[in-house]
Amino acid sequence: MSDISIKKAAFITGISKYINIFLGIFFSAILSRILSPNDYGIVAIVSVFTAFFIVLSNCGLSIAVVQRKDFSQEDIDSVFSFSVYQGLVLSVIFIALAYPISIFYSNSVYIPIVLLLSISIFFNTINAVPNGLLRKEKRFLLIGIRLVVVSILTYGFTIILALLNFKYYALVIQSITSSVLIFLWNLSNVKVHFKLKVDFKVLKQIKGYSGFNFLSNLVNFFTRNLDKLIIGKALGNENLAQYNKAYHFMLYPVQNLTNIITPVLHPILSDFQDNVSVIYEKYKGIVKFLSLTGVLVSAGCFCCSKEIILILYGKQWYSAVNCFHFLSIAIWTQMITGTAGSLFNAVGNTKNSFIQDVISVAIMLSCILIVSKFNSIEIISLGVTIALLINFFLCFFFLIKLTMKRSFLDFLLWIFPDFIIYLILMFSSKPINKFIIQDNLFISFVFKGIIISALYLVLLLIFRQTKYLTKILKRK
Repeated sequence: MSDISIKKAAFITGISKYINIFLGIFFSAILSRILSPNDYGIVAIVSVFTAFFIVLSNCGLSIAVVQRKDFSQEDIDSVFSFSVYQGLVLSVIFIALAYPISIFYSNSVYIPIVLLLSISIFFNTINAVPNGLLRKEKRFLLIGIRLVVVSILTYGFTIILALLNFKYYALVIQSITSSVLIFLWNLSNVKVHFKLKVDFKVLKQIKGYSGFNFLSNLVNFFTRNLDKLIIGKALGNENLAQYNKAYHFMLYPVQNLTNIITPVLHPILSDFQDNVSVIYEKYKGIVKFLSLTGVLVSAGCFCCSKEIILILYGKQWYSAVNCFHFLSIAIWTQMITGTAGSLFNAVGNTKNSFIQDVISVAIMLSCILIVSKFNSIEIISLGVTIALLINFFLCFFFLIKLTMKRSFLDFLLWIFPDFIIYLILMFSSKPINKFIIQDNLFISFVFKGIIISALYLVLLLIFRQTKYLTKILKRK
């Protein structure tokens, strides 16, 4: 498979992702002015639990379908049938948790919300195999169209419900309709059949590969959500909503820039799973591109955090500004780290990914517990940022040194010029912030954005990094 395959696939995925970025920001800006931070906070707490069950629902089935090139239609049907039974069991367990969750957070509103979201749990579970088949068949255009169409339909419906005063239920129904629509779309485009009897021999064949991937995802879930559980319990719904808004916007570049590439990495690079040298050389170019892009995005968000949050969401989200300011420091490393999981999967070593994730959780938990004593979402944001920066080095030590058997020092030197550019831009943001125009946030955003971008281009020339960007963009 040539480089053009990754380039074309990433281009198709990128178009849909960028459209979805615009739709997400546009519709979120509307909803943030209709719904209150308390509405978002209520849903944010339950979303942590639904995210946990979604991790349980996949259990590595999707990536196993991609990785195994020898699966017959009967094998696929067995895996899909297993996911249906699994979805039913998980939905029932989730319903059983409704009352305990309401007691823990002292709010009975969580009972009907949990009952409704159990529908989403079921459909997300049975979507795992069809999603894997679409990626295995490299039908990225279809996946991209699905992403855009479902986003438009669900966001539009959610805004209507919010205007009709459905409050937090509008967000709950959005989650349900999204999972149902994706399943119906998938069902019309892939061949999967439900069978009452499951062939467990097939599941035994993938348990080693899928098992460690599942455990890795499970541990990674706690890395991503421990902060929300602690804030929701200790500081309340509104503080959680403010922090969550900043955290989700920090993930926008990671999800919508890095994830242009990550969905295509595993299906394509898995073809070279017996030739790590080829995978590593291709990956270095991808890392360089994401690193140089992430430097600018991270510095821009750090410098313009106030303008970005207030322009998009309004003054009722002012407490999210400082949270986003601190979290944006880690955007650069997160954009690179976001690709690591696909590489662990592509080379077939999900065990190392799991071990690394376990250590990452320990680091994240330690940092959050230390800073949570200050009862401040801003300090917690700083603690999460520190943990993410530490985990960046841990992740790539496991990937480059222990898994791919390459020099970790050489890898760090590969992105060292990017790090210097990053530091200069970050330290430059303080004098740039003196030029903030209080009366017009939009003009202030444009002005600071131009300065940061101009300085970035100068630094690229000084450190001779432009050649890497042009080489990647022009590569055939």
